[in-house]
Amino acid sequence: MKKFLYIILGVLGSWQLGYSQHHKMDIIPGKMIDEYTPEYTKIKRELPEGYTQEMQDWVRKKNIESKSTQNRTSASAAKFTLSFETPPPADVRAVFEKAAESWAAILNSDVEVKVLCRWRSLATNVLGSAGATANVRNFPGAAKVNTYYPIALAEKMAHKNLNGTDFDIVANFNADYANWYKGLDGVPTINQIDLYSVVLHEFGHGLGFIGQVAVDNSTAYYIYPGIFDQFMVNGSGLSLTDTLNFKNDSPELKAQLTSGNLFLSTTKLLAANNKEKAKLYAPTTYTQGSSIYHVDASKYRPKDPNALMTPSIAKGEITRELGTIVPAAFNDFGWYSSSIVPTADLFTDTEDVTKDYVFTVNVYSDTIVKANSLKLMLSTDGTIQTATSRPLTLSGTSYSYTLPKDTKLRTIAYYWSAEEASGKKFTTPAQAPLIAGTTTSSYYKFTIGQDTVKPVAIYSNPLKYVFSNQTKINLPTLLANDNIGIDTVYLEYSIGSGAVIKSGFIRSTADAFSYNGAFNFATGQIKAGDIIKYRVVVKDKAKIANYVYFPATGNYEFVVLTSMDAVNTYKTDFENKPTADFYLKGFAINQPTNFTSLGLNSEHPYANGSEESYDNSGGSDKFTNNDAILLKPIIVRADTARITFDEVVLVETAETTGTSFLNADGTVNRSFYDYVIVQGSKDGGLTWNNLRDGWDSNDYSEWQKAWTGTNVDKNGNSTLKGTATLFQKREIDILGSGKFNPGDKVLLRFRLHSDIGAYGWGWAIDNLNIQGAQAVTPSKLVLAVENGTEATGLLIRPNPSQGLFRVQLPLEQMGQTVELHVVDLQGRVVYQDRVNVGGSMLDREIEAGNWPTGTYFCIVKTEKQQWVKRVFLLK
Repeated sequence: MKKFLYIILGVLGSWQLGYSQHHKMDIIPGKMIDEYTPEYTKIKRELPEGYTQEMQDWVRKKNIESKSTQNRTSASAAKFTLSFETPPPADVRAVFEKAAESWAAILNSDVEVKVLCRWRSLATNVLGSAGATANVRNFPGAAKVNTYYPIALAEKMAHKNLNGTDFDIVANFNADYANWYKGLDGVPTINQIDLYSVVLHEFGHGLGFIGQVAVDNSTAYYIYPGIFDQFMVNGSGLSLTDTLNFKNDSPELKAQLTSGNLFLSTTKLLAANNKEKAKLYAPTTYTQGSSIYHVDASKYRPKDPNALMTPSIAKGEITRELGTIVPAAFNDFGWYSSSIVPTADLFTDTEDVTKDYVFTVNVYSDTIVKANSLKLMLSTDGTIQTATSRPLTLSGTSYSYTLPKDTKLRTIAYYWSAEEASGKKFTTPAQAPLIAGTTTSSYYKFTIGQDTVKPVAIYSNPLKYVFSNQTKINLPTLLANDNIGIDTVYLEYSIGSGAVIKSGFIRSTADAFSYNGAFNFATGQIKAGDIIKYRVVVKDKAKIANYVYFPATGNYEFVVLTSMDAVNTYKTDFENKPTADFYLKGFAINQPTNFTSLGLNSEHPYANGSEESYDNSGGSDKFTNNDAILLKPIIVRADTARITFDEVVLVETAETTGTSFLNADGTVNRSFYDYVIVQGSKDGGLTWNNLRDGWDSNDYSEWQKAWTGTNVDKNGNSTLKGTATLFQKREIDILGSGKFNPGDKVLLRFRLHSDIGAYGWGWAIDNLNIQGAQAVTPSKLVLAVENGTEATGLLIRPNPSQGLFRVQLPLEQMGQTVELHVVDLQGRVVYQDRVNVGGSMLDREIEAGNWPTGTYFCIVKTEKQQWVKRVFLLK
């Protein structure tokens, strides 16, 4: 698996567009940018001699000017509404309000900008953070197609609230930072950070000094660019979002971000900045939160009026000017713009041919619009090339055209256009009818008449087996959309040769496109060996309904399994082909080429993932789980709860060596790609837990060679074939995950997980031994009631004990890891610990707590040896 995320999200976003236009509005969560203390960034910003006094004089002058103009309010100024998580101190609140006033004075919007300010504890190295809460693309009024705009800017251009009561910007500031200067009339000392400068800076990120480009190890990528990104160029003036210059998701794109030669270039910026592009911060080492979306720290030094958006602020420095660069760039981003905005929701496909259809828009502009330049270009045959200008009626500030009703089937294609007095053209949708320099069209489209369009739906069947004790089996979320709406989604299934049963899916309340379904079996309704067939049906709301089926023909099938009698141990070298002991999917018991004996083998090579879909991938990011389930549950022991086997693992390696298998939330890291793993279930197959983290070919240097040099073909697949010489021993502690306890009856599952993108030879397992060593029994123990008489050297003092005793054992080697267990006569673990012994003596004190009076066994194990001693507890 290589980088698929941005492709996946792009496909999903396109699928959600609906049918009314080629590029429909889409909103995604925003990003936050942190500002760190100067000690953390290590960016040096030397204050010139006399700086503090000079800045004090400058502040005094600005305050005098401010007082003389404080009653003047621009009619076009944006309105900022500040909300507070908790009421901040009065001086802090005054700073927030002053920063909002400064931005409002240079921006124009008829939609209020809603800002949530949070004065709270943050990490010690963080001064603050901020960002837009959402980013929007393809809204009516946008200037560029498939380009994300921060929500406040999108609302300004759309002249409409797009996010309800949600905030547009969230800004956090560190209430625990001890060296804030919170004043407005003076300047900070050389030991203080100016809060006003930091707030002004952070608000700037939320308003537009932010984008969508991200870095992942060796590459840089974006799903769709942000409006900021559309104006990023290198020193030669080449646009970073022009894929003819720099391929998306490529090392070449990342190289530009770390070149020290990155710029922001817009028409108004060049005019305001003496034809000079604004240099961006692009150090040779990419720094998350600092690189790209700041101006260069060396270029814009203290005192420079354009230093506001540098990645770090020095103690004693103030950056209270918006400068020329940022306002000019913001104007070209869209804060100074013209828009054509429909007064109602866009038309979608409909079967109603009995009414007229009225198209109405308002025209907004921060400049002068050329008289009579507004045009509606419309065709009724679905092709934009045949569109003609339609007569418009002016009513108040709105322009309208009425399309008369007609019983014929018609597909309407249309767009609006107008011109500013300067000759600049603006359209809705953006860049209509054809995006310059491409063959991509941009226009609105809908059909009037009988609907013959099938729903668009995505579903992946995960079921290949279930266990007979399962009653409710949740199915994956089905994603569905339709041009005129979804009527129903339902399940049809049969058990064996039984009658077909129907069961409805339920539409999600959180997502209009998601539908959830499940099998609900009565206890005992399904039994081992049953074959269950099913399909999923999606029906739309057309008068003559259109259907989509999963699978397209026939049915999905899965088998019902049941477990065998539980055993204490399981050992096999696979020579007797114990097929009946396993359920095998994607595995077989056979002898591969270059091997001398039978073993448990995946397919060689295994296939790319194709059966199921990762969450939130829109069905585009596939995977397959190949499973070998031992149907004999293992009764977990307290002493020898070990699984050992020989293995060869030639599966695709993670993004980088050392990649963590799990994310912080416990889910599998998507950058781990293919992996093998052993899992256990103590509830008869209902739920499964990992015995340890999954692993891949990075676990052994000889396996790793399968993914280097000539062993990898042009498609990134490994061609190296497994051999018996590559076998390595694997040992897994059943109790090590903490999910299982002695006495549990645990089913074991050996799984090879494969995603799309690359594959290899696979997994081979031999000489499987589960708890094969005999459990320690009292008859084999060396009993020692008197302290220090044990021949093995294991000392327990005092013994008998009244509740507190010390375990001591001299070790042959320094720095060993020792496992320490105490079990009762029934084999139940009452105490367990894993001790890293720094020296050559284990010395551990154990508190018996609420253990009842009786006899116990203390078991101490190293990698090579085991000691056992009986402990008497008298209370």
